[in-house]
Amino acid sequence: MILTLDISNEEFDGIIDGDGEFTPTIFLNFPSDIRGIYEFELINTVIDIYNFKDHIQNLGLPVKDDSLFVFGKMKVRIEGVKGADFKLIEGNLLAGREQYYSWPYTIDSGDIVCKCGGKLSFLEDCYVALMIVTESKPKITLTFDIKETVPFDFMNSNSIEQANLKKVESKQMRSQGKLFDFDFFQEYFGSGRRAIKSE
Repeated sequence: MILTLDISNEEFDGIIDGDGEFTPTIFLNFPSDIRGIYEFELINTVIDIYNFKDHIQNLGLPVKDDSLFVFGKMKVRIEGVKGADFKLIEGNLLAGREQYYSWPYTIDSGDIVCKCGGKLSFLEDCYVALMIVTESKPKITLTFDIKETVPFDFMNSNSIEQANLKKVESKQMRSQGKLFDFDFFQEYFGSGRRAIKSE
């Protein structure tokens, strides 16, 4: 069952819980202009569902713990985005090389900041911190498959063990890919861009 939680009235980084036990993997989009609607995905994320237990139970899902470990992909959608600051840390999280990027914005009284981070999905040993600035009343939703979750209690070693067993490793492609392989490209595309035969 696909579940969408509207967390617009909650503290974003209070829901996407950095409990220290798990570092989520983040799949980001890099548009030239981030304003309006921004979407990204996370895996291996702990989310606080304390304020949503009644809603989830009304859907017929028995929930006892206050958190869920979402090992499958969770889509984050933020509407009302004004801009963002992005930090990439290469190597060691505390002492690695830092690079920054900003999507320009102006802060107005009442604006909200949504903080999120994780291991970058497509580069090994890179951590990302993202600070998204929104208007005063953004719409923020989290969408995930309830089948790709387990109840989570950071004080319970059995709960942590169950989450670790479900944790998904993001596979990074270490090959150059097919299209950068000159022989492959020649065989399937010749000298053009339209495939001349099927694999």
